[in-house]
Amino acid sequence: MISVDRLDAAIELVDRFIGEGVPGAGLVVAEHGEIVGEYYAGMARPDRPADADTLWPLASISKLYAAAGCMAAIEEGRIALSTKASSIFPKFTQGGRDKITLRHLLTHTSGLPYESDQMAERLAAKISLDEMVWESYEGDLLFAPGTDQSYSDYGIGLAGLMCAKAMDLSFPDLVRSRVIDPGHLLDTYMPPPETEYQRIAHIVGPLAEDTDGAMYNSAHARNLAHPAFGTIASARDLLQFALLFEPNRSRSLFSRVATTTMVTDQTGYDFPDAVTAPMSPAVRAWGLGFMLKGRMGFPELCSPAAFGHPGATGCMVLVDPTYDVAFAFVSNLHLNTGYDEWNDRLMMITNVVMAGMTRG
Repeated sequence: MISVDRLDAAIELVDRFIGEGVPGAGLVVAEHGEIVGEYYAGMARPDRPADADTLWPLASISKLYAAAGCMAAIEEGRIALSTKASSIFPKFTQGGRDKITLRHLLTHTSGLPYESDQMAERLAAKISLDEMVWESYEGDLLFAPGTDQSYSDYGIGLAGLMCAKAMDLSFPDLVRSRVIDPGHLLDTYMPPPETEYQRIAHIVGPLAEDTDGAMYNSAHARNLAHPAFGTIASARDLLQFALLFEPNRSRSLFSRVATTTMVTDQTGYDFPDAVTAPMSPAVRAWGLGFMLKGRMGFPELCSPAAFGHPGATGCMVLVDPTYDVAFAFVSNLHLNTGYDEWNDRLMMITNVVMAGMTRG
């Protein structure tokens, strides 16, 4: 149910998405750190309506949980943002990779490509997480580390494994022990146990769809707990996670300085590991894992201080400390079914929620 009239237009928009072909969706909105509205519509799975108990594959929003695991390692003195990946993985040196730092990996400035061109085939063949990430050891970098920016699942995957090794933990244990458990996230999994599978929304249109390795939908893909796309959570838990980084709140995972670092720009020249080569003007301000609104066009109606992340499964989480509003939107229609439509849906739900919550 939803409790504020200011979200009536958002409810209508979610219902419209369902009418236009999105199987299922949910929206949870908070103001001043407290949930003020929650709404679900459509079907999470062919045999399950979307509701508050549904678990949603969060796709690239998973990168925020991986980045939080990395921050735990930083706070505990096991690694630094300036630590080179090659100091943890000595073979990671080819083609300038010896210059890549943890900061580069978490801000998409490493020069690593997005993922394998054969990712669907890799999933269908059910290769391991290590095998997926080790592919990043070879091939040309897109640019010298720190000089440009290109969104990279390889980068986040390597960052997650790098920090897990520094902590002498598996990646799932790192996220569980340093993020999920201390964050009191009772409906968040990376990976989910089989006992929760019937609660997990079925994603329409993912890579390797209808194979035993289908991204998000198969046991294999879920068990990968991939740092770039492996988190599964309820909509309410997703919002509660994001609020742990809201600077107006007293409850957080980390120290105030660590929390602030995660949601402020980490791509400039003012770091000990900064490059001396010219930086492309296309480099955007980026936190650690978190996208920062800043001067970016995505999302649209929010303050420059807003931060969050979208997910290819049709999800969005946003925190706007200026207006003290945050929301989580979840759905189960992948961007592969239509990128422009996916983008417009996330833009529109952001615009309608933020306009409604800041009106009057």
